[in-house]
Amino acid sequence: MFRILSLDGGGIKGAFTASVIATLEDDSGRPAAEHFDLITGTSTGGIIAIGLGLGIPAREILKIYSEKGASIFPGTSLVQRTGGLLRQLCMPKHSHADLRNALVDVFGERKFGESKCRLVIPTYDAIAGRIFVMKTAHHERFKYDIEASAVDVALATSAAPTYFAAAPFPRHKNASYVDGGVWANAPVMVGVTEAVGFLGVALNDIDVLSIGTTTKPFNIASHAKSGAVQWNTGLIELMFEAQMEADLAQAKLLLNGRLHRINFTAREGEFSLDDARPEKIQRLINLGRGEAVKKGNLDVVKTRFMNGTPAPSYTPMHCLAR
Repeated sequence: MFRILSLDGGGIKGAFTASVIATLEDDSGRPAAEHFDLITGTSTGGIIAIGLGLGIPAREILKIYSEKGASIFPGTSLVQRTGGLLRQLCMPKHSHADLRNALVDVFGERKFGESKCRLVIPTYDAIAGRIFVMKTAHHERFKYDIEASAVDVALATSAAPTYFAAAPFPRHKNASYVDGGVWANAPVMVGVTEAVGFLGVALNDIDVLSIGTTTKPFNIASHAKSGAVQWNTGLIELMFEAQMEADLAQAKLLLNGRLHRINFTAREGEFSLDDARPEKIQRLINLGRGEAVKKGNLDVVKTRFMNGTPAPSYTPMHCLAR
């Protein structure tokens, strides 16, 4: 089987995702990326995907959330959170600088094209107004992103509207990007399309492990007659939730049982994209571990995905400039 790992977006809730993968790596004793033919991740999931592709243990990636989360998403008191919501009405709520510093600590100066696994990272071109996907050199056409720094690609996929400004991308002249979650927050179909459309993999030969960032009961009844101010960040949540639901429904239909989803349904209001209070992050980490070791998840992962049989070695079609 052609194994795909798909990682959702979700801001600080990526602590859940990283914890799931770290637990699975602990159990198998092997890096997750060794067992997948392709990894796709959006926003916070894109950050994790890039780290895995570069061979960084998930436990180290988890430190971005556990040790750096409060600096990336400052404002833990009620007064600070209220001020942040007011600021978000007219400008980005957070600065890229702290996120960049956290990513540099983990990724260093490494390039995106150094990944040992095929990577497919959704983003959105803010200048041209079009969907865009950053890709490693797993096809003869894909040579324009590999020289970019891993940090710049991670910022490009995680610049959530109203939370961060569009991220400049020096490798692409006069380009800037916003969060891939605006169109592919759950990127399962991005990975499946890549495998079928560019790598020539038969649909029946694809098996997908999809990991979420927790979800919650979601409805828009209270906003049905609201204006933009009343909606506030609810519009962002609606955009992410709706297209995620569509993506997973389409993938389930096409894959016919070859999609396994690990996620957790939290209480209404328990988590948000940027609530980085230590107790919230630790709760996400604990939930991730708990979901990873559930028999219904662990048995599937050990049988179908991280089963001791490494994926065939990936050889980039283009060499990095020296």
